[in-house]
Amino acid sequence: MAKATDTKSTGTVLRVVRVLRCIADAKRPLSIKELSEALDLPASTVHRLLNLLASEGLIEKDDESRNYQSGAELIRLSSLLIANRSLNDIARPFMQEVVDRCNEACMLVAYLPATLQVSVLAAINSSHPLRYDMQLYNAHSLLWGATGRSVLAFLSEEEQAAAYKAGAEAPGSGRKLPSFKTLQQELEEIRERGYALSYGEKITGALGMGSPIYKMDNRVIGSLCITLPQVRFDPANEKKLGGLISQQAERLSHALGYQGPYPRPSTKHVSDR
Repeated sequence: MAKATDTKSTGTVLRVVRVLRCIADAKRPLSIKELSEALDLPASTVHRLLNLLASEGLIEKDDESRNYQSGAELIRLSSLLIANRSLNDIARPFMQEVVDRCNEACMLVAYLPATLQVSVLAAINSSHPLRYDMQLYNAHSLLWGATGRSVLAFLSEEEQAAAYKAGAEAPGSGRKLPSFKTLQQELEEIRERGYALSYGEKITGALGMGSPIYKMDNRVIGSLCITLPQVRFDPANEKKLGGLISQQAERLSHALGYQGPYPRPSTKHVSDR
């Protein structure tokens, strides 16, 4: 009898987890019918599970649609779990995945809104003997390099304009700052691709690629970036590398609670030379 009870309890727990996962993954409140179809469970069973979760505040009914969505308690618990782990800890598996799949260095870049700059928080290097000594925690401009533009392209126009006012020439290539209109066109190209691509703007001879990272409140907080020597870069691999860094940045964003749409790489590939 004890074994039967344990099996029944386990089945209920698994169903509760599936309900929570389905609601958390949804972009809108879901009806009992939609949950029933998605989970392949009877509507009566779904209703019972929803009542159980609602009693603990883990899910709640939307006032307008009367459908079900994440509750305040589920959001609170999720926030506590994220807060108790550093961004570096959460990001490291995604960074390691990038390095394992392309054997190029990957950096975690943080956006510093108070100074309109970015800073590298963590880095995992490649196994190549020719590689860069990546400096951590130094603040850099948003205007240059994949580390900066992978964030700048996805900020508001007001933040872009403020960053532009503090602009200077590229520290690596010496490229002059373009007009604000031209800059906006270049940032639009980044948004279309889903990632920034730069050649030697911050470090002479280095190539960078980066995609933005979002948090639960739909705010851009930084980016994941790949860096490698230009002499090792094959332009035919741009789509592959761009897709890889975008994929892992999106996965990291979801791990941080982001549920909005993510910029996907398009078929266009216009290099930021």
